Amino acid sequence: MLSRCQTTAPLLSEFIRLVSCNFLTSMKRTLLLAALFVLLGAGAWYAIVQNKQKTSVKTSWDMDFGVTDPSIISKIFIADRTGQTATLERKDGYWLYNGKAKARPTAIQTLLETIAQVRVEFAPTETAKPHLIKALAGEGIKVELYNKSNELFKCYYVGDVTTDERGTYMIMDKSENPYVVQVPSFIGQIRVRYLLGDDNWMDRSVFSEKPEEINSVSVEYPQQKSQSFRVLKNEDGGYTVTPFYSTTTPIKAPLRKGVPEAFLLQFERLTAEGFETTNPVRDSVENLVPFAIVTVQNQKGTETKAKFWPLEVERDPTTGQIFVVRYFTDVNNGSQFMLTQHHVFGPIFRGYPFFFDVSKASGQ
Repeated sequence: MLSRCQTTAPLLSEFIRLVSCNFLTSMKRTLLLAALFVLLGAGAWYAIVQNKQKTSVKTSWDMDFGVTDPSIISKIFIADRTGQTATLERKDGYWLYNGKAKARPTAIQTLLETIAQVRVEFAPTETAKPHLIKALAGEGIKVELYNKSNELFKCYYVGDVTTDERGTYMIMDKSENPYVVQVPSFIGQIRVRYLLGDDNWMDRSVFSEKPEEINSVSVEYPQQKSQSFRVLKNEDGGYTVTPFYSTTTPIKAPLRKGVPEAFLLQFERLTAEGFETTNPVRDSVENLVPFAIVTVQNQKGTETKAKFWPLEVERDPTTGQIFVVRYFTDVNNGSQFMLTQHHVFGPIFRGYPFFFDVSKASGQ
């Protein structure tokens, strides 16, 4: 009789042989699938990379609307078909609008960001091109960009918004291919960022002086002469506050510490709400006696004078007190006619006694 070991040995050997064959077959199949997976993955990766490379490369010169580094721009010219133009020139620390006034900083910033970020989204269909080219030629805004050598290096036309209001039509000068463009993270018409008109571009600052560079400030109240005053900077850096009118008795009291300096700080940035250049009542208003006339002279001898007329008043429902909300404001004798708010300009409308510690007055 065979022993248990002799009986089971052939079975075990056969079992091992079958398992080994199945294992090898399975391993071959797994390796084959793995190799196929790697091959397909590599192919897909290559296709994606190639596609990205193709889409990221500019395929045409007339798609290159953006200026990566807007600091190279020294001048921007904008014009529409009605004859309106805006020439913006980079100066030391500001932009000059049409050779006559500082441009509004926020408007400049928005325009430069648009010029830098504008990108082509897609090209319209061939059937749509003729109509779009005609519309851009007839109604488009022309934009010219000049470098620091005053050389024109980019010129294009900005058209209307697309039907879904998510893009804007643009075309490069001397091109026959219009495109739909967008600014990343902005949905809507970018045409409105290429502003035209004095009121849109001119800086709305009424006063913009560094306190340490102010020589004098006078505040005149034609109908309240005793409240009118003048703040003068002394050679030693201190300040003197005197009556504006010679008929006003000087206050013989010490100045409140730090008050003149705090007063001058207000003139660093006082900005109007908007322009009222074409307001039909302008002439009538300017013929009236103003509530206040404020004149600031800096160390260069340049003066800025603003006249204020109350425009809008309200009544406090609790106290019944009437207070001014807005003023018509004339800057530099008709140079600008603006709308200003009391909550912005109120701190400069002080009275002569405000600067003094009247509790220590002598000989009054």
